[in-house]
Amino acid sequence: MGAAVHARQVHGNNAGWHDRPQLGLMLVEDLDGHATSSPDLLLTVSVADCVPIFLVSSRPRAVCLLHGGWRGVAAGIVEAGIGLLNQRAGAVVAGLQLHAGPAICRECYEVGPEVAAALQLPGVGPDRWRLDLRAAIAQRGVIAGIPPARITISTHCTRCGVAGFWSHRGGCRERQLGVAGIRR
Repeated sequence: MGAAVHARQVHGNNAGWHDRPQLGLMLVEDLDGHATSSPDLLLTVSVADCVPIFLVSSRPRAVCLLHGGWRGVAAGIVEAGIGLLNQRAGAVVAGLQLHAGPAICRECYEVGPEVAAALQLPGVGPDRWRLDLRAAIAQRGVIAGIPPARITISTHCTRCGVAGFWSHRGGCRERQLGVAGIRR
């Protein structure tokens, strides 16, 4: 069966559970994450500098894919995805794996004080900070109960890297898709 789900992303903390895949592409409104235990469904998020966040439970088998921009991370999208896997699939938080995919790196991601305050970053400068959003996501995973050894972080930068990713801050309008699913 070929089924996928995608949403209009709003940089928030809402993630949806999908257990009844329909043939083709399902477009849903206003979600920044998807989770399923169905092997017949691919989950997708679009990103340019934001982080595709993959959460995987091997027992029980379930997967969650989140769109992690700074607003969503500050609003709790990581915790929402972990909670969804726990509540709907019965996944044990300490058994989850978290991967923070390709995104803008710390050196390329300068943010203002409003972003630093929203993410509760330690003071680095009077008015500009360099944000390592993937590290912030990993830290939230650890605080939620995922062991550090079960967290991985991509080293690819969407702006300065050589892998050919599109970057919003680099002037690109295009997006790449993060995709996750469960093999039969």
